[in-house]
Amino acid sequence: MDGDELSDDEPEDTPRYRALSEIGRSDLYEALMGLAGFGENPFLAMQASQLCLVDNLLNDIEQKVMRQQFDDDPPRQQIAMASALSPMWIYAAYELLRTWRQRCEEVIMLAENAGFDLKATNLERDLGYRHYDRELRAQQLRDAQERPELVEQMRVDLRRTEMGFTTLEFIRVALAKHEVSKKGNKKPIAFAPGFARPNRECGSMEYELSKGGSIISYVTRRELAETIRYFPEAENPSDEDLADFRTYMNPPDVEPPPAETGL
Repeated sequence: MDGDELSDDEPEDTPRYRALSEIGRSDLYEALMGLAGFGENPFLAMQASQLCLVDNLLNDIEQKVMRQQFDDDPPRQQIAMASALSPMWIYAAYELLRTWRQRCEEVIMLAENAGFDLKATNLERDLGYRHYDRELRAQQLRDAQERPELVEQMRVDLRRTEMGFTTLEFIRVALAKHEVSKKGNKKPIAFAPGFARPNRECGSMEYELSKGGSIISYVTRRELAETIRYFPEAENPSDEDLADFRTYMNPPDVEPPPAETGL
């Protein structure tokens, strides 16, 4: 991951993780709210607030784990809590970003096919009762129709967040489905799904990104949260960078040699 690499002018002892005191308690929430089309949806905003609250809770737990993990009496309760809550946080973060990305992709598709009016009218039809979220979505579609710059920003934000989201998705699929995240119907079995241990430098649970016998990388829950907090500063990657990343995250399958049969 980018955070693991040091530039030529950085000392080798540069900390991999920021001090917890440098992380604002609302930074994650504000980063999500800055994504195109996110802040206008009160339900997404509510879930972003909840995700941020749990992130703060885990940061505090991880800090204690980091400070006391090598004591004669390590903080076993905190380690157990971090181990239990981290997958829940990863699931929530993934689903929240997946929902936002899906909404953006729908808006972009409707913009390209002149489908705003038809979709909005369908959402606005009388159901015999008031459906607040259908009304909200219809209004958001009409807003996007009048603001082509919003649609363009959605395109950019989808690209800027793809790498972070794909990494999050990779871990989520391993945790939830015990499979390796990849396209196609045949999903490889994940190696030791759900297994994690506290990272020595930050106390956060660290997961292995692996496919078959290949270890792609290691990533902590803290890094996933930091990636989200970094969204506002993330650059729009080039097509080449995105293609290289997709290849990196989906190495070719390496089949084991066929078993020898005895005569």
